[in-house]
Amino acid sequence: MIFIGSIPDSILDSHWTYFTASDGYAKINSFAEDEGIEESQRNYFIRLRDNPDILKSIVVGRPHELKIEIEHYQTNIINEIALLSQYQSFLALGTFDQICERINRKAESFVGKVEVLRRKNEYRDTLVGLKTELNPALFPNPNAGAKIPINLLKSMFSALKGQFTESVKDFYSKIYTIFNYDALIEAKEPWGAYKLTNELNVNVCPYCNRNYINTSYNDHGKTRPELDHFFPKSKYPFLSISIYNLIPSCHICNSSLKGAKDFYLEPHLHPFMEFKNDDFQFEIKYREDVIEEIVADVDSFEIVVTTLTEDADLKTSINNSCKTFLIKELYNLHKDVAQELLFKSVYYNETKIHELKSILGDQAGIDDNFLKRVIIGTYADSRSIGKRSLSKYSYDIISKTDLKRTLDL
Repeated sequence: MIFIGSIPDSILDSHWTYFTASDGYAKINSFAEDEGIEESQRNYFIRLRDNPDILKSIVVGRPHELKIEIEHYQTNIINEIALLSQYQSFLALGTFDQICERINRKAESFVGKVEVLRRKNEYRDTLVGLKTELNPALFPNPNAGAKIPINLLKSMFSALKGQFTESVKDFYSKIYTIFNYDALIEAKEPWGAYKLTNELNVNVCPYCNRNYINTSYNDHGKTRPELDHFFPKSKYPFLSISIYNLIPSCHICNSSLKGAKDFYLEPHLHPFMEFKNDDFQFEIKYREDVIEEIVADVDSFEIVVTTLTEDADLKTSINNSCKTFLIKELYNLHKDVAQELLFKSVYYNETKIHELKSILGDQAGIDDNFLKRVIIGTYADSRSIGKRSLSKYSYDIISKTDLKRTLDL
């Protein structure tokens, strides 16, 4: 989890220029004038057509502007279109895998059979209620007093998912046509996903700071980071190509860990928002039965994340991000790196560093910053932590040793 700064104006301008020249932009007016579209839905497109500043804030606005648009969508558009209100209630349930985690045998071992049964009843009633509003004939109502097997809930969930997909498809497809993510992905010159990630020049996943996500493309092949929708496009289709909603990230963070989790309802650290990289810190925590050693065995300690900010909302975002992206669990797989840094903090005392400088000599072309990077094994200042994997982790561990003072970090 690292802050990578605001997006430069030159990139914002290129993205906005791409959008205004797109087929999607041209569709806004045609949808706004199409009297064949239900009035409550057509009003959405009229608003976009008649308010260019709102449209621009959607496409290139900062994260707080995207939240404003989400709030408008939640409190106005959804209330005007009953179908969308029902769909939001369905999406709030999460995926069926997430539901299953709360009602399977493993859940029973944590909360007990009575609580799991209560949850099953609650899910059944919710699904039946949505079915009644959407399509009463969709599936037969299960008996209230009957046993509720997981497979029954799964079939009900799947039936509703298919029905909602079909019902909202027409309205959502029009929005997707305007804010066309597929077209952005396929576009090449002068602007598209590869140009965007190349210009952003984010080389390490900002969610985990573990995996490299470099962009490279030529006639022989191409590779780029995945673009995570910070606010899921399945729920907020109008943010499908919003530049501050497209986070360059690795496959593990984007697809395996985050998925379609809604970061609007559950706040997380946004890599382009104004938090500081020292709002939290990686630390070594020794086992209680271990006497702290200079260079500890990896089995004698664990890596923990400590929040350093007094801002309650920021603390919540940090904790949520740690939970979603398994920061503590994954970084405890890199305890050997912390161990090596502890060794370096002992080996590279002031005498050793002066000796190394004398060996290299004044004519070696190696300045103090490069020497620090060689000793630590990564960049030695907090502003460069996005350039190399595990940089924040390494910097934080070193910051707790004498080597920080010795190297004047």
